[in-house]
Amino acid sequence: MSTSQIYIITHKPIEGIAAPRHYRKLFVGAHRLSLQEKSSLKEYDFDDSGANISEKNSNYCELTGLYWIWKNREAEYVGITHYRRFFEEAGALLPMGKAKAILQKADIIVARRQWVERNVKVQFERFHRPEDLALARRVIQERHPDYLESFDLAMSKCFLFSYNMMICKKELFDRYCAWLFDILEGCEAKVDLEGCDAYQKRIFGFLSERLLMVYLLRHGLKAAEVKVLETEVPKSTQWESKKWEWITIAKNFFTNRGLCTLRYGKPQGRHCREKG
Repeated sequence: MSTSQIYIITHKPIEGIAAPRHYRKLFVGAHRLSLQEKSSLKEYDFDDSGANISEKNSNYCELTGLYWIWKNREAEYVGITHYRRFFEEAGALLPMGKAKAILQKADIIVARRQWVERNVKVQFERFHRPEDLALARRVIQERHPDYLESFDLAMSKCFLFSYNMMICKKELFDRYCAWLFDILEGCEAKVDLEGCDAYQKRIFGFLSERLLMVYLLRHGLKAAEVKVLETEVPKSTQWESKKWEWITIAKNFFTNRGLCTLRYGKPQGRHCREKG
C-alpha cells in the first residue's frame, strides 16, 4: 500500500505553497496539456493517466481529481484540498499526522460549515439552476431510494460542507466515490446544458458539494470540521457565511438533527447520531 497522501488539486501551475510531507500536487483537466507542458511540471500527478475522466473537467471541476484518486491510488488515508484552499492548522497546512489524530475521533475531515440563507435547497436555487437539484433528487430516487430521506434532510439544513474537501480512510473515500459518481453519471445522462454559461456548466461540482452531507447523514458518519485557509479569495468575494452565521445559529439547534460533528475535538449539537 502506498503512502497516505493529501492531494492539492489544481488546474494551473502553483508555486509558493509550503506543503508538509504527504502533500502532492494533482493537475486536473490535464488532457489539455502538451507533453512539453507536462514535462515542465515536476512532481505533479495528472488526472488523464490510468482510469480517468479528465476530459469532463469543465463540468466536473475538482471531481476529475477525486475520480482519478479513487481509481488509481491505494493508500491508508487520502485527502483533497485545492491550490487556493487548504485545511488549516495554526496558520499553516494541516499535516497528515495531525489529520490522522483527528480521525481517531471522527470518520472524515471536512471544511468547516458554511452558513446559508434559509436552507441548502434555497441557496442552491438562488445561485444555480433549480432543475439541476431536482434532477439529482430524481436520480437518487431511481438509483438509491434509501438515500432519499437523507437527501431531503440535507437540503433542509442551513449549512453545508463546501469545496469537496475531505480527508478520510481510503476505503471510506472509495465507497463514497462509487455512490457519488453513480449519481452524477445518472444526472449527466439526463441533463440539458444547452444555453448554460461556463459557470453553470460546472453542475456536477456544485451538486457534489451538497451530496456529501447526504452521504454523511445516511451512514451516521461523524465529521470533523476544520477551518479552511483561503489564499486567493479577497474579502469582498468571500462566501456570505458571516452575514448569515448569527441569523442561522439558533436554527442550527434544530437542523443539526441526524448529523454528528466535531470542531477542534468538541462534539457539536445535541442531535448527534451514534455510529452503528
